[in-house]
Amino acid sequence: MNTPYIAIQITENVYTEMKALHVRAAKPISDEDKALGADLLAQTYVQLLDTCFTHLLDELNKTQADKMLQDASKVIHKVQSEAQHYIGWLVKFIANKRVPPVIHHFHDMVHVLNLNGQTHPYIVIPVTSTYAESASDVMFALANKESEKLNEGVELLIEAIETALVPLVYTPKDLMGFNFVISKTINGVINVLHRLFKHTLRKLPPHIQEESCPPIAKHFEVFLIRK
Repeated sequence: MNTPYIAIQITENVYTEMKALHVRAAKPISDEDKALGADLLAQTYVQLLDTCFTHLLDELNKTQADKMLQDASKVIHKVQSEAQHYIGWLVKFIANKRVPPVIHHFHDMVHVLNLNGQTHPYIVIPVTSTYAESASDVMFALANKESEKLNEGVELLIEAIETALVPLVYTPKDLMGFNFVISKTINGVINVLHRLFKHTLRKLPPHIQEESCPPIAKHFEVFLIRK
């Protein structure tokens, strides 16, 4: 790819199931496939949060146990749980014919890439060159234990989340064409979880030790920016 992007690895199982579902969605889908699509979507969100945050927070808590980091981990798990709950709830309001566009949308976001010498399926989200340069500068600084860059890193991470919300949340919601009441409810849930997420992230920098900065930079370099 010629443009910068975020690449989030997903499991082979989710990728294989999604590919098969994409093929079946060329025809009217069954209730079973609708339920499978919802389950794959929920699994994808859980994997995204695990890749971006859960694994990192778990590692930080092993080396520098801190209540704020532990609370942040609980928030991530809450967001994962809420995402799974509401996706299951929404299935009841989705006509089968509305599901294929969402399946095709997610299918088009997944690419099999060879990164770091290994080939895996990834969800790919483009970012601007300006964002990529800023993120690269921050990761380089953190790799050199410049802990004063942590706040800037958090803001870039929040920007990445907000960029990802469009293709991962808002576009699928719009494709499903919910009525005003359901759509308003979904937007309310998204906004509450998003505010909780941002508030939690912005409280973390003072609780992260200088020695943890290089591992954080290495963690985000795995998926945050590719050219």
